[in-house]
Amino acid sequence: MTHNLKTFVMNTLIVGALMTPASALANDYWHWHDNRWDHRADLRSDINDLQEARRQLEYDRHHNETRRKIAQDEARVRDIERDIHADRVARH
Repeated sequence: MTHNLKTFVMNTLIVGALMTPASALANDYWHWHDNRWDHRADLRSDINDLQEARRQLEYDRHHNETRRKIAQDEARVRDIERDIHADRVARH
């Protein structure tokens, strides 16, 4: 009986240790909304891309890049903003 109890306790601890990281990841990327699970990683990735594109645009403006390069940077920022807006509209 003691052996079974020890086995049960050890298995419970192992399963608990393995489930903790999984629940933390699920909290970052998934959330419950309108009776379904939504994936937030895509939006988070788009927001990170937008921040990087804006940094690149400011860098190029500060370092006097060509008008063509700045126009490409501005177009990239607009495209990412459009994607974010479309994702938000699709969720509601």
